[in-house]
Amino acid sequence: MLMKKMTAVGLAVVMTLSMAACGGNTGSETTKAETTAATSSETTAAGGETQAAGEAKEDKDPSGLTAAKYLTGEYTTLPADGKTINLSLAHAGAENSDMQLVVLAWKEAIEYYSDGKITFTVYPNGQMGSDSEMIASCMAGDLDIVIQSGSTHLSYVPEAAMFDTPFLLAGYETEKIEEVIIDSEFRDMYNECNEKAGLKLLMLKVADSMNLTSNTAVYSLDDLKGLKIRTAQSESRMAFWSALGANPTPLPFSELYMALQNGTVTAQDNAWFNAVTSGAGEQQKYMIPTQHMRPSMDTTMNKEKFDSLPAEYQSLMLEIAEAISRLDYAISIEKEQGYYEQLQTEYNLEVCEVSDAFREEMKTAAVGSIQAVHDSVNNEALYAALEKCMNP
Repeated sequence: MLMKKMTAVGLAVVMTLSMAACGGNTGSETTKAETTAATSSETTAAGGETQAAGEAKEDKDPSGLTAAKYLTGEYTTLPADGKTINLSLAHAGAENSDMQLVVLAWKEAIEYYSDGKITFTVYPNGQMGSDSEMIASCMAGDLDIVIQSGSTHLSYVPEAAMFDTPFLLAGYETEKIEEVIIDSEFRDMYNECNEKAGLKLLMLKVADSMNLTSNTAVYSLDDLKGLKIRTAQSESRMAFWSALGANPTPLPFSELYMALQNGTVTAQDNAWFNAVTSGAGEQQKYMIPTQHMRPSMDTTMNKEKFDSLPAEYQSLMLEIAEAISRLDYAISIEKEQGYYEQLQTEYNLEVCEVSDAFREEMKTAAVGSIQAVHDSVNNEALYAALEKCMNP
């Protein structure tokens, strides 16, 4: 029964994610029908038929992102007479974003492994407000789970600002970052920071590099002078671009496209996938791979609500969250280059290559803003733990 569950959930999740990784339209009627049919077939199949379906799954997943690799099935079993709970989950990602795909994979997995005792109601695309409004609702207990950028999360957990430190994780492979962020002494300490704020950290992602897109070419600090850049509503990010001579303008992510369209800003600071899924690439001419920051995406639950769950429910929530977190990292690694190329081929953005000399100039100019972030975090032990885990 356990293996049947793992395979069934694995197939449905993989078919969704592998099509996204290959550039397919995950919202099409065909995709939904295939996914539903595959799940139904797996659930009712005998042993030999399950193996055959598993082989078909591999054929449909050329990216190699098999969910079974992450969803082992060895999870806490909920009591047969356990209560049924529904949890609200909100985020600002578009319905065609990787974030939403991962959330749907998480929803399917948690509902399957809990035998329907834990269900998620998902609100994507900023339906429940901006990042700052959603985290405030989570703190108040009106929303159960929210996903938002660290630049917003730091309003309640100051330590989240450390991932807005320019060039903090520059030069490290994403796989190494994943290892430390998901399971390490550093992660334990960061979990505690969230709990002190009244939040339970379920997932933490620090993967996608921040870059710049613009309507004017940028090859040097001189080109940045006065450039109107949309940034997240974060003092540290604003300070960074100000130190480089630009004119940063903080705006909610939901307002990015309109701001570029009407000229309120002429550039934006983001990961490549956000430039694609938000449509920002349609309003830009150049892409500048500065790779200046790896900000966090924090998935948190109201701690009081989490603590109110039975112990088995808490364990299952955390176990599935870790598995989906690893899948999320794999997707980012797989797809980052694809988004980079998509901005060139579909949106016709021209690449302004960033020289080593330019990047060093950026680091030098940003020294003051880097120290300012460090001071605002005010947690030397946390920085030390990150350094120790990254360089054992």
